[in-house]
Amino acid sequence: MPIRWRLTVLNALVIGAVLLALGLALFLLLRSALLSGIENDARDRALAAAQTVESGEDLDPHEAERLSLGGVFIIVRDGQGRILDQTVGSVPREEIRDPVWTQALETGQPTGGTADYSPSAPDYVYAVPVTQPDGSARVVEAGRSYESATETLETLAAVLIGGTLIAILLSVGGAYLLARAALSPVDAVVRSARRITESDLSKRLPVARPKDEIGRLTTTINKLLGRLEGAFARQEEALLRQQRFAADASH
Repeated sequence: MPIRWRLTVLNALVIGAVLLALGLALFLLLRSALLSGIENDARDRALAAAQTVESGEDLDPHEAERLSLGGVFIIVRDGQGRILDQTVGSVPREEIRDPVWTQALETGQPTGGTADYSPSAPDYVYAVPVTQPDGSARVVEAGRSYESATETLETLAAVLIGGTLIAILLSVGGAYLLARAALSPVDAVVRSARRITESDLSKRLPVARPKDEIGRLTTTINKLLGRLEGAFARQEEALLRQQRFAADASH
């Protein structure tokens, strides 16, 4: 494989690896931020609703509307898991013992997890067990669908993949042009070297940029050609003297 193609492939691989690493890091960071935002939102709404339920009050429509902003749904259960109240947007089936609120009741500690409550499931659900003033147990759940984050991540993935492919193609073209420009003095040196023969050592190789590596190499070769030319000239002069001596001796 020619050097210019090897340089092109190497540059393309390096640039491609850097772009892939940056794209993956950006995707993972954004994914973490989006999912954390959804989970934190559900957790904050669940804790806010739990404070109201723990005081023995029911969620009034105004408060329920405020807590369900942004696609969050609220569910209030009794100690047996029966739904006592819920906001619009959640459609749980009571016969399914969801592990989130079940674990919250069993442990007595707030618990978060995934469940299929809303039409755009899967949802992140945060369950908070509370005890009302009369001693009755309640579980307050707040959940939010991952759908918005998933759609954003899918769009981002498509943009990153397309952008990375285009960038790699551009880097291949740019690397090839750069390699060709960098190696063009070598082609000129090769063409000039082919015109130099043993009968004519007066020609010299072109030196485009004397201070770079190729320029220094070409200058060294030109000096070598000068020494060879001088050596051949001295050898030819010695031969001529020898021929004249032989001619004079024969007379």
